[in-house]
Amino acid sequence: MIPTRRSFLHTAALGVVGTALSGESLLAGVPSVQQPALPLSQELGDRFDPWIEVEADALAHNVAEVRRLTANRPILAVIKNNAYGLDLTTTAALLEPMPKVVGFAVVKVEAAIALKEAGIGKPVYLMGLFPESMAPELAHLGVRPCLYSEDALRLIEPMVQTVGEPIDAHIYLDTGMGRMGIPYYKALSWIESLVGSGKVRVGGVFMGFTEDPEFDREQLRRFMSVTEQASDAGFSLGARHAASSSAVFDLPESHLDMVRPGMALYGGYPNDPALQRERASLRSTIRLKARVVRVERLRSGDSVSYGRNFVAKEPTWVATLPVGHTDGYPREAVEGARVLIDSRTYPVVGAVSASHTIVEVGSDPTVAVGDVATLFGPDAPEIDPNQFSTETGVSIYDIFMHLNPTLPRVVV
Repeated sequence: MIPTRRSFLHTAALGVVGTALSGESLLAGVPSVQQPALPLSQELGDRFDPWIEVEADALAHNVAEVRRLTANRPILAVIKNNAYGLDLTTTAALLEPMPKVVGFAVVKVEAAIALKEAGIGKPVYLMGLFPESMAPELAHLGVRPCLYSEDALRLIEPMVQTVGEPIDAHIYLDTGMGRMGIPYYKALSWIESLVGSGKVRVGGVFMGFTEDPEFDREQLRRFMSVTEQASDAGFSLGARHAASSSAVFDLPESHLDMVRPGMALYGGYPNDPALQRERASLRSTIRLKARVVRVERLRSGDSVSYGRNFVAKEPTWVATLPVGHTDGYPREAVEGARVLIDSRTYPVVGAVSASHTIVEVGSDPTVAVGDVATLFGPDAPEIDPNQFSTETGVSIYDIFMHLNPTLPRVVV
């Protein structure tokens, strides 16, 4: 089974910003961003517990691929849910120097504040609702709201008072997703009151697709109808953006003035990896790593882990990794996933427990305690997150966004 974005119903709530460890040389072009120190080799190089590497070159490569797919459209980078597992501020710091990236979109107030407090200078758009009590702080930091509620003018009044001038904002239209946004059929008069108030500088208007191929086109028709009517009425709504990662690949007519990808920037194909790989060569931006903590020879009939799902038919070696589903490594890994140790990959066997994963090494002890194991990453096709998704049926979104935010992130 190939899991698609359309079958992904559970959004990871990774509101906590993970520990970000990054090198000054990689972020030298962003002097305004608070840059954490590079860990010493003895702090991480001999670490047994899991860590996550963020591949900076892969991130830049994927941005270039999205630009190529969209005829060089500007990119509003979606970095919600802890930047899809990479780490919020680390990812923003890597993306900000890229001229192709014109801003960032998040859905939680804390994420918007964290980005601005970290020194991110490009626009940060808050796509979710915020309490009126937070409005002054958001305005002071320069966070740009996305407006959709019928009482939006009341909500932003404290922002206007704080800065003493109209605020910059985008308008969020609901064209059929039914999740967020002002319903398209009541939007025009609302837009007129918003623009006519003199309290808002509208810099953009956007929508979200259901990612049902036929209905998406109807959604886009509704969106274009509203924006065209607004234009005819003399209301300037700024940049139109509708295309998430899925539409970047599958709906080119939705690319409009700007695109709004998330997963594709991080190396995940949103729907069908085999088909979408023909259109763009994305690279995984993450490596989930740990060191082998035990190597042992099983006798014929010996088993491993809970449920005795793996029983050795003949003598074989197994290795234990201190990584489990509490770290974000899915239980479903036993359905066909492999782990890279040195230059070889080994199958996951038994059961993925909260803190441990076991791989079958084979008839010879070709691994040793202390060897580095890579569970996800770009270093072999078998461990690419997209391949893992295909083999196990785990959504690519779950693979990225369920990574434990407390694990150290290291920019490489």
